[in-house]
Order: sequence, then structure tokens, then C-alpha cells
Amino acid sequence: MKQDGVLIQLTIWQHLLFNKWGCLFVSKWILCLTLVLMIMLLCSCSLEAKSENGEKIDSLGESRIEMLNKVDDGEIAAARLEQIIEAIKGQEKDTIKNMFSIQAQNEAKDLDEGIDYLFALIEGNIKSWDRIGGSVDESTNDGHTIKKSRYRFNVYTDKGQYLFSILEYTKDDQNSKNIGVYCLKIINVDGEEPIFSNAGIYMPEK
Repeated sequence: MKQDGVLIQLTIWQHLLFNKWGCLFVSKWILCLTLVLMIMLLCSCSLEAKSENGEKIDSLGESRIEMLNKVDDGEIAAARLEQIIEAIKGQEKDTIKNMFSIQAQNEAKDLDEGIDYLFALIEGNIKSWDRIGGSVDESTNDGHTIKKSRYRFNVYTDKGQYLFSILEYTKDDQNSKNIGVYCLKIINVDGEEPIFSNAGIYMPEK
């Protein structure tokens, strides 16, 4: 009987040890499998698509450099708008004229008259503005790059609302005289927007 009791006790201890170490083994196996899956997931996330020239591509298919360029162009256009607004507030004719490229000044018809027209057009004190759209065109020929931007803004005064459209060449490797504002169109939002992209300032036909 004593031997039977000892055998029963040994059997109980073996059962307990098996359950303990068996559960521990299963837990370790699950932990290892989880770690492997996490490593695979992190590796897949770190793989980034690249463009032909090696630039990283985001999920929308644009390189990060292209995205940064868009931000920079928008900031340049916004800064130019601020300069134009301040010049209009101070009736600074020469300041506005010097914003235009040398080429635009040479090609424009009655640029001085156009600036006077802007001063007379804007009524009230300018309070705020917001950007409503824009685009950037860039072309390269034999290693020479030309880049121009077109941005549109709503500008608000205490008496009305105006549409500002600015066409500016921000880069021209072949012709530095082309860098600067080329075309400026400002109209009252109540009117129909005309098609105009000539050098200088838009003025309605007399």
C-alpha cells in the first residue's frame, strides 16, 4: 500500500510538471510567433517606393521633393501677394513696378497706367485673404529649367471682395530678366473673370 501511495504521488507530480512546462512551452511559442510577425510587418513598412531618380514616393505617387516644391511655390506666391497688398495700401507705384520682371516691363503696355488702375479699383481697407487655387509649370530643355507659377487669391476689404491672379516666373536658367511677376490680374468678384495672361496688369477695355 505504501508503494501504491508513493506511485500515486509521483503520478500527480508528473501531471503537474507536465501541465506547467507544457503551458510554458506553448506561451513561449506564441510569443516567438508574435515577435516574428511584428518584425515582418515593420520590415514591410520600411520599404519605400522610389522614383526613377531615386526619390522616395509617398502613397499618392508624389515624391517628397515634389511635395516640398509645391509648398515652397505656394509660400512664394503668398509672400508675393503680401508684397502687392502692402504696396497697394501705401500707394507705392515703383514698388509694384519693380515686382515685375524686366522682360514683363519691356513687353507690357501702359504698366504705369495699370498700376494707377489698381489703386483706384481697390476700395476700402484690405483686411484678409485666402488662396483659392494654384499651379506650377516646369520645363527643362538641354539642362535649362523654366518654372512659372499661377496662383489665385480672394482678397477681402471692409467694402468688398476681389480676385487676385498672379503669374510669376520663379526660375529661368537661360534668361534672368524673365524672373519676376509677368502678369497681374485683379478684378471685383462681382464681375466676370476675363481671360488674360499678357505681360503687365489687366485693365478692362475702354
